Amino acid sequence: MELLAPAGTLPAFEAALDEGADAVYIGAPGLNARALARDFSMAEISAMTGYAHGKGKKLYVAMNSLVKEGEVRLALETLAILDEIKPDALIIQDLGLLHLVQRFFPELNVHASTLMTVNNSLAANYFKSLGFKRIVLARELSLEEIQTIHQNSSVDLEIFIHGAMCYSYSGLCRFSSLHGGKSSLRGQCVQPCRRRYEWLPSGKRNPASSSGKGGGYLFSMNDLSGIDHLDAARAAGVVSLKIEGRLKSVEYVRNAVRAYRLGLDALDADPVQQKEMLAAAHRCLDEAMGRKRSSGFFVTGQQENLIVPRLSGSTGEVIGKVIRVDESRGKKGGAPVTLHVKLQAAVNLGDRLRLYEERTGERKSFTLRSLMQKGRKTEQGLAGQIVAISLPGLLLGSRSKSFQGILFRVDVSGRVEKQRSTLIKTIGKQQILTPDATVLDKMMATLQQPDNRAMAHLDAPGSRQGRKRQGARAGSFSPEWWIRVSTLEALGQRFPFKVASVLIDLNKRNLEQHLRYQQRKKAKQAPLVWALPPIIIEDQLSWYRQAIEQLWQLGARRFQVGQLGQVALFRDVEGTGAEAVELYGDYCCNVLNTPALQAWADQGMTGMQFSLETDRQTLLETLSHFSRSVGGRNEASRMKVGLLLYGRPPLFTARLDAPHFQRHRNFVSSRGERFYLDRQEEALYARSHVPFSLLPYSGELAKIGLDYFVVDVSQGPLKSECAEVIASLGGRGAPHAVMSGNYTGILL
Repeated sequence: MELLAPAGTLPAFEAALDEGADAVYIGAPGLNARALARDFSMAEISAMTGYAHGKGKKLYVAMNSLVKEGEVRLALETLAILDEIKPDALIIQDLGLLHLVQRFFPELNVHASTLMTVNNSLAANYFKSLGFKRIVLARELSLEEIQTIHQNSSVDLEIFIHGAMCYSYSGLCRFSSLHGGKSSLRGQCVQPCRRRYEWLPSGKRNPASSSGKGGGYLFSMNDLSGIDHLDAARAAGVVSLKIEGRLKSVEYVRNAVRAYRLGLDALDADPVQQKEMLAAAHRCLDEAMGRKRSSGFFVTGQQENLIVPRLSGSTGEVIGKVIRVDESRGKKGGAPVTLHVKLQAAVNLGDRLRLYEERTGERKSFTLRSLMQKGRKTEQGLAGQIVAISLPGLLLGSRSKSFQGILFRVDVSGRVEKQRSTLIKTIGKQQILTPDATVLDKMMATLQQPDNRAMAHLDAPGSRQGRKRQGARAGSFSPEWWIRVSTLEALGQRFPFKVASVLIDLNKRNLEQHLRYQQRKKAKQAPLVWALPPIIIEDQLSWYRQAIEQLWQLGARRFQVGQLGQVALFRDVEGTGAEAVELYGDYCCNVLNTPALQAWADQGMTGMQFSLETDRQTLLETLSHFSRSVGGRNEASRMKVGLLLYGRPPLFTARLDAPHFQRHRNFVSSRGERFYLDRQEEALYARSHVPFSLLPYSGELAKIGLDYFVVDVSQGPLKSECAEVIASLGGRGAPHAVMSGNYTGILL
């Protein structure tokens, strides 16, 4: 198995190779899902590629950010340079990048990022048929499920073996974007899953009335550690073990890679050696200063260890627990607090430490300047000793008697690692790589896209210039209105507009009800579109195959997929001469640019919802370009483009329903935002009580070339949801609180 290490700096890259990594992955400048990291220059990437290849190792480049329309030329520039550098593969999540690679740079190998949420063999095989050389599987799979996928597919499989875990399935988290303005799919996550939340008492609507009891860091996942499951991973058919951590320090990378090199080498050692090597590996991981570790989803039935809600998920090495607090009664603000700490690891003067208060989640970082052991000053405390640490300026007051604290050692090696790389001289000798502007212009023209440098701003919808660019079709065409409901009973409801199509979830309840109605000949001939969820695990595939076949036999021809791999479910249902299936894509397919729309159109899609994370400018530019592209040129056969205008989209889409989650209780943030958990068979969803709504902008959106609007009233009482929509569309009544995502701002 390949050991694949992260690197966010040159020293981390060199440390990874020195410690035994077989390959290293880094981020492409400006287009990777760790945008908070310092980007490597192309000269550095070129030097690293040559350095790795010279040692018989591999280098992968992550271009795994969603690409906005205005960044397509940048993507082409980056791909053109990488085509010259020849890294071993690109890691991507945006289907538009696959389209660009296959059209212009076919020699580049492409791996599917974990952000593409592949979690069954059907999707794995379909991705291989599209040209992906490797799949990075979803992190929520057990080793048994991974083995089943391997047995039923022929594509190479890569898994994360160590590092930070997101609460939501990767690729399906919208919390940071819709409630923080920064998209996790573009590397800007503000980590809402690491924040503290409180449970709101039953029957209470006012967040201020929360008692604060039972709350905590409800969604903050412990780090994944698969060091004890390497043999099972090998048996499961995995070809590559990936360590997370491109934002981590060189010492984290060094220790993590050393640990897993030991673990892999131990697989074929004798039992005595194996035990010693695994013990050494665990010590290395302790020194890597990550979060509390667990086996993740690898072992079914151990999920209760994935979250410790009283811990904030702080990184660092736990060195001790506070057993007593003495607070001096000197001058206000100047009196030191003395912490009596039972050490679990050695500590030295000058160490950078973080004090974490378990009950409140408060943290204080400091450099250790004072250390006493048995009343005497000392420069070092050892594991097992009780030491006294003075902290001037820490005021506890009434909390001193009830204070419960943990002391972490913090890794600050990143502050001094900048100039240690031996590659610095090599980089200076690298030829500056610049793509041919004329060639790029031709590529952009082939995509039917104007140069984005010349289209830095499109005019506002409705203006004379805007109408001219949008063309006659956009000005004369009225989009269809679609409604999404939770049950078939809802079809008797009077809706706020003329409904062209009804989206209905494909689940056991709705299917059984539909079959009963069909048998009794009492079903209304509603224009149904059966919607698949974004998550279908391996064990559920057979049910969905059978359900689709049953619906097909009853004449159903319209379906919506929640993930790219689900398209494969419909490849075998169309009989010879039968009416063709109409396939639509949900907004969770994460489309933000014209090449992505073209790629979906190439898969035979009838329609595709645009990403609800979009800002106005990105939507306008994409629709303008797509109307002139190959995918949108023929009016009779063009793929339709839709947009969600109203609903409560999931902020988290998760597999874990943790034991500490309180049923039928809302949870609230420190800012008073109210959320709730929606339990479905396929996943657990976290949703906001404040709906997402672009209904106030429906007039301008109708003029820019969209084909259909989706209004989702499946969450909450149907009548009140419809009343909300009516009020918003008609401008009647007091405006209710809504969120419009990034539409009126800028998607970061």
